[in-house]
Amino acid sequence: MHDPRIQRRLQVGSSLALGAGLLVSASIFFGLFDSSQSRLSDFVYQPFAPSGQVVIVSIDDASLKSVGAWPWSRATLADLIRTIDQAQPRVVALDLVLPDPSNDDAALAQALAGAPRVIQPILGVEATRIQPSQGFFPRFSVGLKPAPALQTVNTLLGHTMLKPDPDGVLRRVAVAIDASDQRYSAFGIAAWQTQPNDTLARASANNLVAFGSTNLPVDSQGQMRLNFVSWGNEHVISAASVLHGRANPDSLRDKIVLVGAMGSATQETFQTPLSLGSRPAYPVEIQADLIETILGNHLLIEQDRLTQILVIFLVALLAGATLPHVRLVSAIGLTLLYLAMYLSYAFQKFSEGVIVQPLYPVLALLLTSASTMAFRYFSEERPRAFLGRLFRRYVSPDAVDQVLSNFERGALPLEGARRDVSVMYVDLREFGPLTESLTPAAAVRLLNQYMTAIVGAVFRHGGSLSKHTGDTIIAVWNLPLDQIDHAHRAVRAAIEIRHDVAAIRAKQPKETAIQVGIGIGTGSVFAGHIGASPREEYTILGEVVAMAERMAMKMDRGIFIDQATREHVGSDFETREVNPVRLRRRTDPVMVWEIIEPMEEDEPEETVAEQDPEVVTN
Repeated sequence: MHDPRIQRRLQVGSSLALGAGLLVSASIFFGLFDSSQSRLSDFVYQPFAPSGQVVIVSIDDASLKSVGAWPWSRATLADLIRTIDQAQPRVVALDLVLPDPSNDDAALAQALAGAPRVIQPILGVEATRIQPSQGFFPRFSVGLKPAPALQTVNTLLGHTMLKPDPDGVLRRVAVAIDASDQRYSAFGIAAWQTQPNDTLARASANNLVAFGSTNLPVDSQGQMRLNFVSWGNEHVISAASVLHGRANPDSLRDKIVLVGAMGSATQETFQTPLSLGSRPAYPVEIQADLIETILGNHLLIEQDRLTQILVIFLVALLAGATLPHVRLVSAIGLTLLYLAMYLSYAFQKFSEGVIVQPLYPVLALLLTSASTMAFRYFSEERPRAFLGRLFRRYVSPDAVDQVLSNFERGALPLEGARRDVSVMYVDLREFGPLTESLTPAAAVRLLNQYMTAIVGAVFRHGGSLSKHTGDTIIAVWNLPLDQIDHAHRAVRAAIEIRHDVAAIRAKQPKETAIQVGIGIGTGSVFAGHIGASPREEYTILGEVVAMAERMAMKMDRGIFIDQATREHVGSDFETREVNPVRLRRRTDPVMVWEIIEPMEEDEPEETVAEQDPEVVTN
């Protein structure tokens, strides 16, 4: 069966999702969250295992304690390089800036010359920086190089300039710089390159830089994204261990060996995407990360903007199409599930070398979730809670959920509907004079006994209360739930009420016993939510209500039904015709029948049953 609520939820949820998608997509173009997006994308970084081809010889605190305070003499550095050379490394990358001449330069140069290849750093002098054109590398008029005596024939210079992003996190390294009218590749790239004559091309229009046969992805400023290694002890060797012969030469053989300062030997450290909850990285580690990124083909690119926007809309539409159909707790659970699914997608894309920006899809998801939950609350949950409070006064607790479902499907709108029903009017007017002879507490207790019995019988037979005052009760069947046998239910409830009232009356003194009059009419009524807040009621209006009331008021006090009710129940109940009644605005009298039902005989007047101690006469 077609449910209009589902269609409405889909329409509203989809509209809210499209709105959230457009809003978040616009924020990308305007750069509203640029300062936050990178931080969130850092969570997708996963350190990869090192290749085993790169080893860091660390001038660490243990080395300073063993060898002496930093800086070391170049003679000591020469001893360190000679010891490394004896292990026959592939490349020695000396990540130490040594621009000034020294008396020990000859010894160090001789040690450097013994290595197959040597990489030494060059720095662009920041004061001489030249603003590059789009697609070009950083440019400097002057570069700070090693002392001339240290630039051996097997030495290749590579820049070691590291610049964090505006948020202070280092994620990129310039593939090259131009200094003193020459181009220098990054230190790690120079250490990695297999052919000494490989040169870098200018950044191309599609953000790729050709380096020999390898294409390196870069941004508009010629910067390459780094991937990061989790460096273990087996890949970082203390310089003191090398100098004192404690290092296994096999750990350096045919390796790219980087020599650099760590610990208190350097004050320069960098926050990286992996630094959350751990120590910052040292410059030599960044260079090692750069080498490993290229060696293991762990190159990273950013997700293109079109795909990013498509993902934003897909996430938002998924939430918009599903969340409006569930309650608040389930919606929160689904939102968390979708968030987990998207994060799994983000991690998967990272493993494929694509960095996504989780901020925007997550923001679209949260916006859609919040707006759809607000829609659901204000359009359905709050009205449902109101209806629940409203109908708990009229129907049995077991029927409340079914009644609410009917209203939510539009089967019976609050604004009003016409229904064929059976109406029962129960009259307790004899109770009014009785209160004159009872204490207030006793009168309330006794009235509650009668009311509890009557309402219980109505609910047990599927009826609902339309009106409940001190001495009258109006009950109705076939409203708000459909009941084909509504007339039968009303009559059976009336018979049960007569028996229950007789049982109560048998326990009371004769002077406190009362009779109830019951009238049942069947016909069309108008049902709707009527009244001014906060006194609204769901009530019924129609001539059949007046008919039931008029029959209940008959002096002979019994169960009386009108002709329509008699036609519905047929011969299922024994009846007898009694005097007709007249209604206002009706010229002809209306025929009435009485239900004949054996009742218990009243107690003799002189017999007083065991009674409530509070029910006493004045």
